[in-house]
Amino acid sequence: MKPYKNIKSENLGLLLLLARVTAVFGIVLSAMSLVAIVFKVIFSGGWAITSSLAIIPVCVGTLFASGLMAATVAIEENYRIRTVHLLSSR
Repeated sequence: MKPYKNIKSENLGLLLLLARVTAVFGIVLSAMSLVAIVFKVIFSGGWAITSSLAIIPVCVGTLFASGLMAATVAIEENYRIRTVHLLSSR
């Protein structure tokens, strides 16, 4: 699994790598929070589920930040390709 596999960049490769690593971290964190919620429901009867639910905004924020980084890379790469095309057509 490689998040943002359709995005390529010549100038912002490090930011794209960081976006991919952050996305994987967010996905793993989401899976861990779901497992924690299931275990809390099974073993404590659902009363202590609020401590597991506190992780969900962190997961969503991590995935959102990853998406913003990937969008920045995609916009920059699109702008670079457009500029190269305009300069080569002259």
